[in-house]
Amino acid sequence: MLVKSTISPSLKIGLRLLGVWPGVHSAVYWLFYVSSILIIQCFQYFYIFAHFKISELMNLVDSISVTLEYSLTVLKLISLRIQHRVIREILTTIDNDWRESMNITEHLCTMTIKANISYFCSNAMLSINAFAAIFYFFGDYAIRAAHLVGDYNDTLRQLPIRVQLPFDSTQSPIFELLVVTLFLHVMANSLTIAILNGLIFSLVLHVSGQIDIICQEFKNICKKTQLYESSASMLRMLIEKHNKVISLSDNIKKLLSIFCLMQIILNTLLICCIGFIIVISLSNEAGIFVLVKVVVGYFAIMTETFILCFAGEYLSHKSISIADAAYDSLWYDLPSYQSKIITFIIMRSQSRLTISAGKFTNLSLEAFTTIVKASASYISVFLTIY
Repeated sequence: MLVKSTISPSLKIGLRLLGVWPGVHSAVYWLFYVSSILIIQCFQYFYIFAHFKISELMNLVDSISVTLEYSLTVLKLISLRIQHRVIREILTTIDNDWRESMNITEHLCTMTIKANISYFCSNAMLSINAFAAIFYFFGDYAIRAAHLVGDYNDTLRQLPIRVQLPFDSTQSPIFELLVVTLFLHVMANSLTIAILNGLIFSLVLHVSGQIDIICQEFKNICKKTQLYESSASMLRMLIEKHNKVISLSDNIKKLLSIFCLMQIILNTLLICCIGFIIVISLSNEAGIFVLVKVVVGYFAIMTETFILCFAGEYLSHKSISIADAAYDSLWYDLPSYQSKIITFIIMRSQSRLTISAGKFTNLSLEAFTTIVKASASYISVFLTIY
C-alpha cells in the first residue's frame, strides 16, 4: 500500500466522525457528538450535587474524576472547532509536503518511515484506550461481585458510571439499554482521547520528517548541485523548506496551546482525585478491586500527559538538529557569500520549536517529571493524613 499521509486511516475516520476533519458534514457530526456528551454531563453533575456528602466521599470522588474527564473532552472538541481554520491550513501543508516528497525517492522514504511510526503509535493508542475503557467499565461489576461474596447483602442494580437520572433506571429492559448506551459512550469518549492524542503525535512526526529531509539535504549540499543547477538554488530550496517547517510548527503550537493547558490543569485535578481513591481503597476490604481499577485510570492519565510532553520534547530536539546538520555540511566548499547564508540558518535554528501549555510553560520531559513528582507528593500527603 502506497502511503500518502502521516495521519493514519483510522485517525482520519475518527476525526471525521468527531467533526474535526474538514468536510461537508463535519459541523453536523461535531454538534451531534458534543450534544450527546453534554447530556451525559448534565446527569453526571446532577449525581455530584445530589451526593455531595461526607458519608459518600468515595463515590463522590470517583464520579468527579470521570466527570472531569468528560468535561475535558468537551473542552478539547470546542477548542479544535474554534481552530478549524488552523486545522485546515495544517492538513493542506501536510498534503503539499507529501506531493513534493513523491518527486524524490530519499524524501519519500523518510516520510514513509515517519508515517509508519505514526500509524503504529495511533493504532496502539486506540487499542490501549479501548482496553482501559473496558477494564474501567466492568471494574464496578467486579467490585460489586466481591461485595456480594462478602455477604454484604447489596442487591441494588447500579449503572457503571455515576449518573442521576430523573426516572427509575433499575427496571428491565431500561437498565440493560442504559448499560449498553453508557458502555458505547464510555468507549467513544476513550477512543476520542486516543484519536486526539494520535493527531498530536502524527503532526509532530510529520514536522520531524520534514526536518530530517532538510538535514539530509545539508549533508548532500555539495553532491546534488547538478540536480538543483547550483548550490545557490539548493540553498534557496532549503530556506523555503525551513520556513515552511517553522510556519507549520507555529500553526501546531497555535492549535495545541489552549488544548494542552486544559489537559495539564484537569489532569492535575484528576491525579488528586485518583490519589485520594487509592489511599481510601488501601483500607477497604474490596480495596484490591478498586485499586486495580483506579491504577489503570492513573496510568492512562499519566500516559496522556506523557504523550504531550514527549511530543514537545521531541519537536524541540529535532529543531536543533537543523543547526547541527548545517554546521556539519561542506559549507567550506561553497562560495563565501553562500556560506554566510548557512550561518543565518544556524542562528535561526537555535531558536527551538516548541509546544506550549498556554503561554505558561513549554511541554518537555522535564515538565512531565515535575507532574509525576507532584502526583507522588499528593498521594504521600493523603497517606499521611488518612
